[in-house]
Amino acid sequence: MSEKTVRKPKQKEFTSSQGNKYVLQTVPNSKYLEIMDESVVKDNGQPSISILYPKLLEHVVVQPNGLKVDDFDDFSELREVCEAALKFQQS
Repeated sequence: MSEKTVRKPKQKEFTSSQGNKYVLQTVPNSKYLEIMDESVVKDNGQPSISILYPKLLEHVVVQPNGLKVDDFDDFSELREVCEAALKFQQS
């Protein structure tokens, strides 16, 4: 019988094209699957960004803490940060 290894979350600093710094942190696979399941639109099976982006900001973007979608003045930066968080989680 092998001992269960405690998985330590990975972190990465991300700097947006506007020069703002963020820290991304992976979540356990079970949490990621939960986030993706909760974000899917039942009608077409595609993720809804209005659900997905807030969840990524809450669970994967850990600094600055407590970011909300409306904290971004520029939608392109919001999209850039959330896409980086998604890519980092999947890597």
